[in-house]
Order: sequence, then C-alpha cells, then structure tokens
Amino acid sequence: MTHAHAVVRETRLTEDEWNAAIKFLTDAGNITTDTRQEFVLLSDVLGISMQTIAVNNQACEDATEATVFGPFFVQDAPRIDQGEDIAGGAPGQPCWVEGTVKDTDGNPVAGARIEVWEADDEGLYDVQHTDGRVYGRAWLESDNDGTFRFWGLTPTPYPIPHDGPVGTMLQSTGRSPYRTAPRTCTSWSRPRGGARS
Repeated sequence: MTHAHAVVRETRLTEDEWNAAIKFLTDAGNITTDTRQEFVLLSDVLGISMQTIAVNNQACEDATEATVFGPFFVQDAPRIDQGEDIAGGAPGQPCWVEGTVKDTDGNPVAGARIEVWEADDEGLYDVQHTDGRVYGRAWLESDNDGTFRFWGLTPTPYPIPHDGPVGTMLQSTGRSPYRTAPRTCTSWSRPRGGARS
C-alpha cells in the first residue's frame, strides 16, 4: 500500500485517470471466463508473472531456470508413448521434437514426466475452441537414458487475445499483441533434485 500511495503522489493521479483505471479493471473482470483469465494475461504482459516465478525459484547450479507455465496449460492431458503424435489432426507443419532430461551433474533422468502443449498453425490452443476437442497437448516420460521424442507442429507466431482491455492497453502503448514463434511449451517434473533439459 505504501508503494501504491507513493505512485499516486508521484504521478499526481487525476480523478479521470483513477476512473479510467477502475474501468480497466472492471472490463478485465467482465471479460474473464473459465477459459480466459484477463488478469493473468495482464500480469504476463506487465512481466509480473515472470518476476514472481524468478523471486520464488532461485537458480540452482546448471538446472534449467524456472519459468511460467505459459498460456493454456491444463491438467490431465492425454498420455503418449515415445515417438507418437500430439498434433491430433490440428492444422500445421509436422515437427519432430526430441530432447534429453539430465540432472545438474549431467546424468540422464529416467521417468521424468514431460508435459507438452502447443498452438496450431492458426495460433490457437485446443481450449480456445468451443467444441471440446483435444489436440496439441500430451504428457510422456523420459526413457532410461533420459531421452524423449514426439511429433508435434512447427511453432508459428500468434497473437495473445487482444480484443479486451489488455489488447487496448497494448495498442495505446504501440506494442504488438503477437508472441514470437515459441518453442513447443514443455514442463517436466522429477520427485526430487534439480535437473536440466
């Protein structure tokens, strides 16, 4: 609160600006649904999501740094075996993905759970459709030598949802709503110890 009050004093916040901020927050609440969380989108765009992860997950030796789950992670994705296809018929150019999970000493990690999710060629994730289809997401476990592999889609640039207040904010500041062509989003878990991918 001390910081918030200091900002008001420092910027000499006007009543019109205060009303605009209240309207912005109200609009963000009104557009939020079970599948769209405008406040998380705002947090991501402002860099607050990543800062929160950074201050709560200290870097450990050569372990892969912690990061946000990214857009549209969901629990209970279907399980696939090594080499299977996660695209599920979604439009896009096929892409072979492979990697190795290792601990901080460089030893392979067997049985690491690897969660994978990605957008299709139109820049949409399965949960952005209303027909309940599941595609572009799965989980698998690393082999005894720590390796994993699957077919997915070649990543393409795509916009964040920009038809709400966050999009208006980006437009007013001259920022593009497009994300860079991401790598396939992945996360992995191991019961204990650090690891790197």
